[in-house]
Amino acid sequence: MHLIFFKVAAIFYLLASIVYVTFLLRSESSKCLSGFGFILAGLVAHTISIVHLFIAEGFFAMATGFDALSLFAWLVVAIHTTIQFRDPNPVLGSMAAPIATVLMLVASTLSYQITQPIVPVLKSWWLPIHVSFALAGNAVFTIMAMAGAMYIFQERLIKRKKIGRFHRILPSLETLDTLNRRALPIGFFFLTLGIISGALWASSAWGSYWNWDPKETWSLITWFAYAAMVHQRLALGWRGKKAAMLALAGFALVMFTFIGVSLLFVGHHSFVSLALRMVPA
Repeated sequence: MHLIFFKVAAIFYLLASIVYVTFLLRSESSKCLSGFGFILAGLVAHTISIVHLFIAEGFFAMATGFDALSLFAWLVVAIHTTIQFRDPNPVLGSMAAPIATVLMLVASTLSYQITQPIVPVLKSWWLPIHVSFALAGNAVFTIMAMAGAMYIFQERLIKRKKIGRFHRILPSLETLDTLNRRALPIGFFFLTLGIISGALWASSAWGSYWNWDPKETWSLITWFAYAAMVHQRLALGWRGKKAAMLALAGFALVMFTFIGVSLLFVGHHSFVSLALRMVPA
């Protein structure tokens, strides 16, 4: 049953993407409202899918790559929806919806069935705590990257004096920079909690806080990168285009750590037979 709601959510996200792109091309306010309606409907169906899977499995389902990508997409959409209620700018949706759609489509190519016996440690309550914090941080960094991309595009339009339709529908540079600035400490906070909770989980399971698994190593590299961004923002006062470019670079690092490391390196977090052996990090 959870697969049906998952597919319904993916369809709604796809429809939202199409409608938002149409809005960008035609600037029709009705398209904007329809796009938000579709993405909201997708979020509801997606939530039902995750809850149903939790009830069916009897524990927080995070044993496969399918589960991880699904939750990542859900968090991106949930954070975007929260922002939309406060600042209803459709351009953010025109980026959030396609990202969620791609994540859902990639997840659908992976096996949702657990091909290996679930080890007892995965049924620990540390699993939802650790994974939720880590993916929440990734989702916030995704929103930051979207704001950074829009900032660079908007600034380019202004410098080239192309004050047209796209300039009018995009948020102001100040709004985008503020979104970037406010999101950075929140994402860094979640990332820090994700690493700490993973270390505590590992200690309770194996008696060692850190094992230098490839995912652990790259997560630490990512943490230092964002710690540097926080320092540059607060202590050095970096803002504007520099901060936007750092947000994009950080997002690339996040995606490599989240997906690339699992695919390219052998370790506790490697994708094996389309299943992700999730263990504490």
